[in-house]
Amino acid sequence: MTLAACGIRPTSILTGAEAPTVSSHTLTIYLVTPQRDGLVRRTRDYTGTVDITTAMNVLLAGLTDEERKLGLVTELPTTNDKAVAVLNVIVMPEGIEPPTSKWAVFQVHCTALASRAKVAGVESLPDENCP
Repeated sequence: MTLAACGIRPTSILTGAEAPTVSSHTLTIYLVTPQRDGLVRRTRDYTGTVDITTAMNVLLAGLTDEERKLGLVTELPTTNDKAVAVLNVIVMPEGIEPPTSKWAVFQVHCTALASRAKVAGVESLPDENCP
């Protein structure tokens, strides 16, 4: 019969810091219908810090595979560059020209309204262009 031991002596209980937490949110963005005659409200799960620019950056990142299969479109250019907030203004990434189509303008407008109302707790007036 053989016995083995590791030789590590008992220690007192060691306590650690608080368990890490993850902040998960649902963001609302607006995409254009396949017929390009209106907007569609879409939600996306997002983990991390959320503000209006987060929603705008999710919008600028483009469509998911599911949204493509549904035939939805965006009239905004897709980019991985980030929008930033400066005071109360959202500054779009370099190379993103001001939207020229009506639906691109409404995509930005409605996404910002939905995100601000949800994230900052600020009530916004309903907009008939934002379903």
